[in-house]
Amino acid sequence: MKRRSFLKAASAAGISVVGFKPMAALAANSNLRMGTWLPPTHHLTSVAFPRWIDAIDKASDGSLKIAIDPAPIAPPPEQYNIVRDGAADLAYHVAAYTPGPFEVARGIEMPFLSPNAEVGSMAAFDWYERNIGFDAEFKDVKVLTIFVHGPGVLHSKEPIHTLEDLQNVKVRVGGGGVRIAEALGAAPVAMPASQAYEALQKGVADAALFPWEAVKGFRLYELVNNHLEIPGGLYTTFFAVIMNRAKWDALPDEHKQVLSEIGGVKGAQILGKSWGDEADAIGKQAAIDNGATISALEGAELARWAEKVAFVEDDWVKLANERGYDGAALLTDLKATIEKYKS
Repeated sequence: MKRRSFLKAASAAGISVVGFKPMAALAANSNLRMGTWLPPTHHLTSVAFPRWIDAIDKASDGSLKIAIDPAPIAPPPEQYNIVRDGAADLAYHVAAYTPGPFEVARGIEMPFLSPNAEVGSMAAFDWYERNIGFDAEFKDVKVLTIFVHGPGVLHSKEPIHTLEDLQNVKVRVGGGGVRIAEALGAAPVAMPASQAYEALQKGVADAALFPWEAVKGFRLYELVNNHLEIPGGLYTTFFAVIMNRAKWDALPDEHKQVLSEIGGVKGAQILGKSWGDEADAIGKQAAIDNGATISALEGAELARWAEKVAFVEDDWVKLANERGYDGAALLTDLKATIEKYKS
């Protein structure tokens, strides 16, 4: 029935048409499946992503649904591939777990940059979208948003306050922390976050680089009791929330608009704050409740550590230059963007 005929018929029948939307503007229901590699009890999968998904549900009037898989269908480094190949509609991918393709984006992971996850996440999306564009390094998938976790903290079995304390200590790191740990004199043990508890339990690692959230999320409070905070973090980790291209193309325009609006900087804020900052506070409290010793890297000792890892910025600028960008200008803009969101 044509819209005008429908309205006449509705009026004659005494039916209210206030707020009526033409059928062409009403989106059909869409159901998406999101891959995961973390347990359902983890804060990211039990709180942060559900909060983001709920915002999408409300913005679509309930017509766009996202369900998180109850169990992983692939290990962490394969999340990009399962989305690209259509085994999952969406997933969250850790760029550091697949070194090579996303190195410009990983500029956001450099030491001492990100004061907290909310600021770091919003700044990261803004900076990367303006300067690089997601089709440059993520051409096989659709990026909905990106986010980072809170500042990286050094959690250890024995106290670590100085570079000397860190010498030859076996430190669990993600893919991006290997060279940093080496430069500081530690012995890096690279592995996904999900394997850290077992590594610490079995003595494969004696310390771990993680944001505070991991203390609760991976029950590290059972194994380590010393925690060294670093201003801006010794590192952070960049996550991309990605979607299968064909699935994106098949969505109604209304649902594409919802994902764009609740993705982007807004999605980065939701996920950064919900997971990074809220979970960091919970993790730190769990450490305190279990008798933690917490110290901060500052003053002359902080300067010593910063000098040791200064090569990270230099190397990233060189890499960006080699890929056709002005690396120094990009780094300056990244720092300025972070300051903008801090204020």
